[in-house]
Amino acid sequence: MWNGDGTVEVNGFRVFYSEVDCVRRIFEKHPETATNIRPKNQMVKNAYMNNLLDLIDIICLAPQELTEEEIRNAENTLLELVEVGFKLDWLKNRLEELCVKKKKMEARGARMRELDGMIVEQRRVLWALETELKNEENEAVSDSARLGFDDVV
Repeated sequence: MWNGDGTVEVNGFRVFYSEVDCVRRIFEKHPETATNIRPKNQMVKNAYMNNLLDLIDIICLAPQELTEEEIRNAENTLLELVEVGFKLDWLKNRLEELCVKKKKMEARGARMRELDGMIVEQRRVLWALETELKNEENEAVSDSARLGFDDVV
């Protein structure tokens, strides 16, 4: 229902027209999401829905785009929404998956830096060995050269 203020009512929440499809999809896929929501005040409900939409936007980001603080804030927002009656097990699972991916990426990044350091060190060793080999080759060439008459006399 169009409210004349740029919002549409979807499942008891007033959302901006640009968010209607997102909110409808939430309720289509997860109809239990707001069945037990306690706040009755429309403005409070709208604020919670905005928090939910913001939380979903955050969870949609790639793990490397999020700081630890942003993830903690997302976890706190999720807890707050659950406390007021939202059923968000489906979103909690996604957030946990995001946390696991972030930790794996951080561990993988550390391992990649470690391997890169090892490669750099091995290149130094290889360069030193190549230099030593060239010196040995140069000495071998000069040792194996025939001596001229003037060199002997």
